[in-house]
Amino acid sequence: MSSDYCRICTSILRDYFGQDVSEIAKPLQWGQKSLMTLSTMLDGKYPRHLIQETIIVLLQFNFVSAICNIHSVQIEYKLNMENILMIIRYPKYLSIIKRKFGNQYEELVETLLCLGRASLSKIVSECIKSQNKTDELYNNYWEKAIELIRNEYFKRTPTYVVWTEVKQNKIFAPPTKNQKDEKKILFTLNFNKFHQDMRNKIIIDAVVRTFDDTIVGEVMSTILSQCADSSAPVSNPISLQLIRSNLSVGHNYLLEYITMIEEDPTKFLCKSYGTMCNITVNFKRIINCLNDSIMDQVVSYKFGENSARLFRATRSNKLLELERLQQTALIPDRETKTLTSELFMNNYLQVQELRKPNTRLGRNDGKSFYLYHLNERQLHQELTEEILKMIGNCMMWKFKTCEDNKRLLKNKARFDGMVQGLQDKQEADKDFFEEAMDNLFSPSERILLDSINRLLRKCQLNIMRLDALAFYIGIGQEIVPCNSLIALCKLNYSNGSKTLISHSPQKVAKDLTYIFEKPGKFTIRRDSFQEPPGSFSASKLLPKTQATIFRVLMYDDPVMP
Repeated sequence: MSSDYCRICTSILRDYFGQDVSEIAKPLQWGQKSLMTLSTMLDGKYPRHLIQETIIVLLQFNFVSAICNIHSVQIEYKLNMENILMIIRYPKYLSIIKRKFGNQYEELVETLLCLGRASLSKIVSECIKSQNKTDELYNNYWEKAIELIRNEYFKRTPTYVVWTEVKQNKIFAPPTKNQKDEKKILFTLNFNKFHQDMRNKIIIDAVVRTFDDTIVGEVMSTILSQCADSSAPVSNPISLQLIRSNLSVGHNYLLEYITMIEEDPTKFLCKSYGTMCNITVNFKRIINCLNDSIMDQVVSYKFGENSARLFRATRSNKLLELERLQQTALIPDRETKTLTSELFMNNYLQVQELRKPNTRLGRNDGKSFYLYHLNERQLHQELTEEILKMIGNCMMWKFKTCEDNKRLLKNKARFDGMVQGLQDKQEADKDFFEEAMDNLFSPSERILLDSINRLLRKCQLNIMRLDALAFYIGIGQEIVPCNSLIALCKLNYSNGSKTLISHSPQKVAKDLTYIFEKPGKFTIRRDSFQEPPGSFSASKLLPKTQATIFRVLMYDDPVMP
């Protein structure tokens, strides 16, 4: 576990739950511990009841797992750092649901995100209550929640008791409305389903960019929707007739579109010829091509275009001697030696030495062959570590900026709350708000607020793009190491509760209020998780906005606006 990985988790817990929760959870980053051990380590800093409340809250949101140690009677707690990093991807999840189903489904998913885990009846009732709607819509929202379960976006989760488990055939089984123990059946989000949708969206965007035709994207989307097991390296065979029956456009030229996709060097599709024409999707090959495109752009922006040509030539030929590498890349000999040395010193190229075998007389002239090759696993790991470091720097930079301007941001948040309340009641017009803004804030303070908003927005966009890049790199591996799209937050204390000021791209406005009502219960005042415009998408294989990311990776600190 890298220090940057732990630093990001600490920053997220601090921004969303406060400094106390962050400090209490920090010892769990380095291994599972019992409550007694945790209380001993934090003795003198925090009372035992506060540690217990923190563990209960983290259990509610599945950020901590309870494990029964077979060697002792005590229950130990393990920090789920991957789930903590998924907090900051919530806006992406909401945008996926809104695009596929609609606003009411988005409200249900947002409610479950705020509750962590809850029964279906509680999710529906809290959603209706938060949207200020009548109870007559209960049945309508219940049916939509059942549909989300059937589409595998909601799944059953075990209770806090460590030895309870959910049977495999009942994970996506919806409960009945009048079931006796319905409130004991808890649901949470199925993040794997969201990640599959994100991966499919990347593939569809890549196809559209490659062929510059939206109908090709519709064909690819229809094929991906028919894949039974999207987590497999290669999909199940899909008949042409099944694709044609589910396709809304392009029926007349379906076979031509599939042939065009198949003949592309990326090999998005593979077609089998026989009695029936079946189509398969090679996810592993597509992801490898995407990762190759990412690495090419990283090398291009860090070392130049000629270095990228040497890098591509080495990858395509596996093992190359220096002279052969120079001939393949068509670069002068002296420049080839300089660039390969630079790539080797930065671990982008590896060298394998092959000694010349002994002669018949038993003598060896000492000559050796040096072959250049790539270690792609090491490259992906190092690039991921750089991304984690950059995300941690951006988070720290935002927090430091908000700390330095704490009083000004607090006053601005109060003013925005007052404006929102008056707008809801329709008691004032736009001129009144502008006059109040002029009276409360001096011209220099307004200029400072604008500069802070611009700075925080640039940090957020950098984090979004770095997160997308980390998702691309980790999508072919078993675990995506970094899921980090964080809302820009700042702690503010008002009325005895812990409040987060969310800095959205449009304005510094809405509050996220986290309130401990009582031990074991944790509520969140709703807020719309909004994603800034200009989100990162796939390329032909990658878009031009990638340039900002790779310039960021060249430095130890984030790019100054």
